[in-house]
Amino acid sequence: MPHFASRPDEIARILRDDILRGDVRPGERLPSERELATRMGANRSSVREALVKLEQLRLIEIRRGGGARVAALDQASLDVLAHLLDLEDPPDPVLVAQWLDVQELLFAGAVRLAAERASEEQLAEARRLLQRLSEPDISDDEVLRTTGALGELISDASHNLVLRMVRKALAALFERGLGGGLRSPRETLSAIAATIDRALQQRDPAAAEEGVRALVRSNRERILKSLEAESARPGDED
Repeated sequence: MPHFASRPDEIARILRDDILRGDVRPGERLPSERELATRMGANRSSVREALVKLEQLRLIEIRRGGGARVAALDQASLDVLAHLLDLEDPPDPVLVAQWLDVQELLFAGAVRLAAERASEEQLAEARRLLQRLSEPDISDDEVLRTTGALGELISDASHNLVLRMVRKALAALFERGLGGGLRSPRETLSAIAATIDRALQQRDPAAAEEGVRALVRSNRERILKSLEAESARPGDED
């Protein structure tokens, strides 16, 4: 059954995108509820509900008697990142590069902890997944599934609740849209997987981290080159 956005959701989306595009800058005041209602062809209760939604995303601050002002973007909820990635097609390469920075930091930190703290059972399963990544017959889809399973296992094996919570919050973003780019050439993938496998077997945190960083950076180069090529592609003619 198709989902239809409510009027407040639609108004919130329009205002949200205006803010994310920089049409309304941090510190600037939004038009009054009355002005927005007139502009949007909506009643004030719908506008008020839309503003509350933006406040929940921490994109605006509503002050009694002072209206709504745009907040600094770095104060926004992490949920806003999904909207930022969707704002352009293809996504902004600068934002994607920053997204990949976080992926590297998170995955490298998790594998370092996992090498120190994982149970023998967790290590065995991680090594099984890494060995599967090294096999020449693995398909692209299975690379993505196996890499996702490995990331989740390493996160759990870190035995760090906060890290696991952050990873789960970001997982949908890490797999969103760009997930298809998370591939390395087979020979590169096989060599890196073997390096991480040895490091986990020896419980060597530094070597495990180095291997994960090599994997993420290999993927990073391919993703950004793919985005660059897609951005340079001429648009469809009418």
